[in-house]
Amino acid sequence: MSAIGRRINVGLVVCIVLSMIGASGATVLYQDSASELRTQNENLRQENAELRQTLDETESNLASTRTRVNELEETLETRSADVDQVATNLNQTEEQLNATESQLAETRQSLRESQNRVGELEGTVSELRNERDTLQDEVDDLESTIDDLETENEDLEEERDELEEQVSDLQDEIDDLESEISSLESDIDELEDQNQELRDDIETICSRMETPDPTCEGY
Repeated sequence: MSAIGRRINVGLVVCIVLSMIGASGATVLYQDSASELRTQNENLRQENAELRQTLDETESNLASTRTRVNELEETLETRSADVDQVATNLNQTEEQLNATESQLAETRQSLRESQNRVGELEGTVSELRNERDTLQDEVDDLESTIDDLETENEDLEEERDELEEQVSDLQDEIDDLESEISSLESDIDELEDQNQELRDDIETICSRMETPDPTCEGY
């Protein structure tokens, strides 16, 4: 049995004793009971106010956390778009490399054919060699670009994974805060019910008093 229940039972016993003692003694005991119940009522009001303040602070934390989640989700979308763009650039670069390698293969074939005409086409052979060197440099540059893009792509994927983990952690925090809010609201409802029961008890005691008591005003 709770402390409030025991106090209510004591109050009922006091009422029975008062009815047996008489009007004079009953008035004094009624006043004492009303004063005690009033004190309990004030304590419950104070506790209710503190719980409501805690609820407000928790809801504020929840709103702040949700804002942070939204910001992280927007950042995640931006990083995902960056990853997609890098992947697109990588595909384009690989296509360009394939085209360049194909062109280099054709140039090499032309060089082999031209070597059969060394005497007549020495100038052409020199030009083709220069073109081959240029294309080889271009291939090297493209391969270096691919390596850089692949590294950047890996970095962006790691950053995206970290952001997704942060979003998951914040979502867990939101779930905990919502659970705490639900618990606080249940406590407030219970205290308000107890507060109403005490008001009813005070009103019952005051209505039984033969001599009006100033402390009963408002009940």
